[in-house]
Amino acid sequence: MTPVIRMWLGFAAIGAALIHLAVGAGAPLPLSILLVGFGLTELGWAVVTLSQSRPVAIRVAFGATLIPVLVFATTATLGSGLGVSAAETGLPMYPMVIASLFNLYLAGSLAVIIRKKAHASPAAVSERTRTVAQPGGWRFLTALVVAGLVVSGLTTPALAATNAGLYAVPHGAPSGVHSSH
Repeated sequence: MTPVIRMWLGFAAIGAALIHLAVGAGAPLPLSILLVGFGLTELGWAVVTLSQSRPVAIRVAFGATLIPVLVFATTATLGSGLGVSAAETGLPMYPMVIASLFNLYLAGSLAVIIRKKAHASPAAVSERTRTVAQPGGWRFLTALVVAGLVVSGLTTPALAATNAGLYAVPHGAPSGVHSSH
């Protein structure tokens, strides 16, 4: 697996983790425990994936990335079916949709990796692990910048739409400074 793929997987997991942690901070207690647990797990997996030469526990991670999506879909469906708004369920819609998109990207990418490993011959797998193609410097740097822009471009507005983001102090705004006009 190339470093670019690992980097995109790690960045997507970090984006989902940050959103789950921020939403969990303002959610009702049962959902808060679940979301913070999802966020910490995703963050840990991202750190390990970025620091190792290949992602670890790919099959477990594949299943685990779908659990937050299922929890969100179930909560939104049952809440709306019972006449409860998204705000009353404790899960803000926009941040959870973005986190679900990150999780679905992770699940899809991991499914492709699992499928490729299942259909590869043992000789091809051992040969491929010895000679992993390393991207050129500019190609890797471009992939790094694009991954950072995509993940931050999706994560930042999602974080701003959480309870934590709504009560955050605006950056760049003067605080406690009075004008003497």
